[in-house]
Amino acid sequence: MAFLALALPGCGTRISQPVPVPSVTLALLGDVMLGRDVHPTPETFAYLKPYLTSADLTLANLESPLTDSPVETESVYALCAPPENVKYLADAGFDLLGLSNNHSLDCGEEGLLETQATLTRNGLGFIGSEPVYRSIHGIHLAFLAFDATTRFDTEAAVEAVRSAGAAGAVVVVSMHWGAEYQAGASSGQKEIAERLAEAGTDLIWGHHPHVLQPAEWIADGKTLALYSLGNALFDQPGLANTRRSALVLVTFTADGPAEFDVIPFSIDVRESRIVAAEEADAQRIMQYFK
Repeated sequence: MAFLALALPGCGTRISQPVPVPSVTLALLGDVMLGRDVHPTPETFAYLKPYLTSADLTLANLESPLTDSPVETESVYALCAPPENVKYLADAGFDLLGLSNNHSLDCGEEGLLETQATLTRNGLGFIGSEPVYRSIHGIHLAFLAFDATTRFDTEAAVEAVRSAGAAGAVVVVSMHWGAEYQAGASSGQKEIAERLAEAGTDLIWGHHPHVLQPAEWIADGKTLALYSLGNALFDQPGLANTRRSALVLVTFTADGPAEFDVIPFSIDVRESRIVAAEEADAQRIMQYFK
């Protein structure tokens, strides 16, 4: 806690009184998918809603375009969702959705544009490779989102981070990267993370593997790297780890991330909703954040 020195009138001594340090709390989730065999209801995010609405900003990677446009991807994994499903995100308290991922163009450019318009029309923001700025409690934040599942221009990302940080902002970078279902970040991911941290990234928020990966502090403890937050809402019934996940609440000061809390949870695939993790699952989940 910071202290302010006060001089008392007519007195040569000084006393110190605590002055609260301004802070911002971000609620971070991994992949949210509202299409295919996910059938959201008002109960879908109810378990996490108290945390999502109390945070200053709530963010997730939106894995399903919200559009009526026809499917254009040649992949069998087309995840486009009805635009009206945006109401479940708005009601739950989401603020910013990452759109830089390997499914953003499942329904083509028109589908992506409709997704952006749908989010905006419902009071939600979106993040891409151009910085999005927010100022909360006097703390300036810059958000960037990159898809590194195919070709990734590290130098361009580094320059974007430097530019955002030059304005005095705390920089949060969303990274869609890594290999699906892998238990930890690859050496390539860690190399990118180090480069981004050196450029001034304060928080790296990762997703795409569909499972949690161990988090760590890098760059001498200045940067928090959440390599993968796994699935937040998905319809994958196979591997148990695709249904174990976490909400991470990161508290920032103007100097960057100060601390974080973890809320473990599980995905009830049959009911398309998030539920409390059973004790054994919660213990497994918390091991990723030691």
